[in-house]
Amino acid sequence: MDKALKEALREAYRAPTPERKAAFLKQHRRRELGRWELAAIQAGYIRWWVWGTSLSLFGAILWVAYHVGGMGAWYASALTPFLALLAVVENGRSRFYQMEELELACRMGRHSVVLARMVALGLFHLALLAGLTPPLAAWGGLAAARTGVYLLTPYLLTAALGMELTRRFRGREGLLACGGGAALVSAMGTMAAYQRPELYQPERLSLWGLALAASAFAAGLEIMLSLKERELQWN
Repeated sequence: MDKALKEALREAYRAPTPERKAAFLKQHRRRELGRWELAAIQAGYIRWWVWGTSLSLFGAILWVAYHVGGMGAWYASALTPFLALLAVVENGRSRFYQMEELELACRMGRHSVVLARMVALGLFHLALLAGLTPPLAAWGGLAAARTGVYLLTPYLLTAALGMELTRRFRGREGLLACGGGAALVSAMGTMAAYQRPELYQPERLSLWGLALAASAFAAGLEIMLSLKERELQWN
């Protein structure tokens, strides 16, 4: 094809000059989402039964704690792992169902979407645990800070264990593994309440503090490892 013919074809198919391009782009300018706004949007994608089951567990823990009196905080700490199980299962939903590629359709970074979902559900559960602390402390004659440590430690431990398991197992095996991990932590709490009640004495609070710090560190580390693994997998 000679040069003249190429130039004629290029001229025939040349795109027209855009009119009012700047005004159009200004009118339809993409608005960036803030972190909290993204978390609020992602909260709307969390399945309704997760919110409902979380509230049901909150009510069940209150009911059990009220009927066992002074041991309410101990029994409550054995039930909080199932709250953490809900969070782990929801955050790993796309991985469980092998639909992770759908999250790539979001214009936000995939790690931002997953983290926003974790923040939304995590803050909700934190609010539930904060709501449990005053009545449990009053019924058991405990300090609020001590009661909070009893509730947070198994929750964070289960979250760390569950995220580790979701990185190692996929699909139905991952769901079963997370459920087994939550049941194990719950059983350990129940056995401790019956067989080692001295662990809940005030002089052992320092050990609980160390356990809480270790669980929080492990949960934070698992979050970072999970986000990094997902980004590497799909980059």
